[in-house]
Amino acid sequence: MKIPKNYFHTKTVVAMLSVNLALSLLVVLYVLLSVDTGESASSVISYRDTTKIGQITGTPSDLYQFAVFGALITAGAIMLSLRLFHLRKHVAEAVLGLNIIALVLTIVVFNALGTLNG
Repeated sequence: MKIPKNYFHTKTVVAMLSVNLALSLLVVLYVLLSVDTGESASSVISYRDTTKIGQITGTPSDLYQFAVFGALITAGAIMLSLRLFHLRKHVAEAVLGLNIIALVLTIVVFNALGTLNG
């Protein structure tokens, strides 16, 4: 894939890329350091307060999906931003901005499930 000539010269893009990569690293490290697979045989991996199901349990290693999700959406957002930059600069910036929101929400949801588990 060809990187647009002035992609890394745009201050907004460089700042958003830095924040995206830092948050992605934070999500991955937070998940890897928080999940304790030896603590219990099951943990809450999904919680639905409005249904009769309530808590859905699974193995603690299922929580590693949050780390994979954070890494995948960051890689996808960066690739999409690179491809869209020469067409619409503002759309490429919006993709990076929305990825920041998605990563913050990933941390919030993982933390909420962590408080249910322990």
